Amino acid sequence: MTSKMIKGLAIGLSCMAFSAHGAEQADAAGTSATSLSSFKHPGVLVDLARLNYIKSRVNAGAEPFSSAYEAAKSSALGSLSYRVQGPPSNHLIECGSGSVPDHGCSTEDSDAAAAYTQALLWFISGNATYAKNAIAIMNAYARNLTGGHTNSNAPLQSAWTAEKWPAAAEIIRYTYTGWAASDITAFQKMLSTQYLPYINGNQAAGKNGNWELSMIDGMIGVAVFTEDKALYASAVALWKKWVPAYFYNHAADGGAPVKFSGSPSGWNGQTVFNAATSGVSQETCRDTQHVQLGLAAVFNAAETAYVQGTDLYTPMQARLTTSLEYLARSLQGVRNTSQTNTVNVPAGFPGLCDGSYIPVLKGTMERAYNGYHNRLGVALPQTLKHLVNDVRPHANPNDEHDVILETLTHGGSPASK
Repeated sequence: MTSKMIKGLAIGLSCMAFSAHGAEQADAAGTSATSLSSFKHPGVLVDLARLNYIKSRVNAGAEPFSSAYEAAKSSALGSLSYRVQGPPSNHLIECGSGSVPDHGCSTEDSDAAAAYTQALLWFISGNATYAKNAIAIMNAYARNLTGGHTNSNAPLQSAWTAEKWPAAAEIIRYTYTGWAASDITAFQKMLSTQYLPYINGNQAAGKNGNWELSMIDGMIGVAVFTEDKALYASAVALWKKWVPAYFYNHAADGGAPVKFSGSPSGWNGQTVFNAATSGVSQETCRDTQHVQLGLAAVFNAAETAYVQGTDLYTPMQARLTTSLEYLARSLQGVRNTSQTNTVNVPAGFPGLCDGSYIPVLKGTMERAYNGYHNRLGVALPQTLKHLVNDVRPHANPNDEHDVILETLTHGGSPASK
């Protein structure tokens, strides 16, 4: 990076946000190409170069990779004796609000997370038992999930799982020779018939934004594994539309957040939109757990798109880095994992919520930090402080839903990765 570029990155936040707003407008006008000539495999969250890099770092005992690898191996999801738990015998998954009823919901979530964990462990360790475990999990669902998803949380449950299945499948299909072609075809069919119909429509209209963002991430992963260029382009366009509606940026948006038909119906009590609250999310005043589920989905999708040659990071740089720093600053020292523990907003956050909020520690921001700091050279001191002091030593690396193993795959990477 030249000294001129470094100076450019040091321009004040408001100027950077203005530039990003221009980039957002230009991208919406179609000046940034998102079409693909071909898909890269493996290509969901990680490519082969990154997988080899992770493996080399683990073998060298380098941190934070080594500790993250050991944590994955010792987890229930990474057990060599893991056995698939679902799907239910009636071939249908039913998930109501808050997963009540929970007919196959939590087991589906765990099984998909286990498939991804086992796939990563296979590549890093070379132990084929992990690959066989991942295949057994994926085959069980491909053969037995035929009734789809139902009840009020069906779209969200489908999205959370669709975010993980392609990540596991890409690693196994393109680095291991033991997954039968007929089973791969069945798995592709399952993604297209048991998940895609629940996430590629208007099911998240008016919902909190983490719904649509997870659905978008799921669509992008499914598009890569099934090599569906039209689906990929549609999901990328939705990502560009929804990110500004979820993360407020004063320099870009003025005195009100971005809204459009079908965008989130409310901001959970956040009423102040000015320079002091720039970076606040549509769900911050609900709890930061949901904010981080939305954030993870945003950067999962951005990273997969990056692997595929589509840069989603740069057009949204000011908006997303402002939100990262704002959120990370509000989470310094947080150890709470409850969704109900309300505390006073810390000093330095005028206009946030009604003076109280629910801060929750989750194992995310690694992919975001890697994309913006390690690759693009953007200074994110609050994000790094939160990662080093809170996330890496204290967060659950297999947190839930779309927050999984970020430190293992993207923690501490050099700029070229």
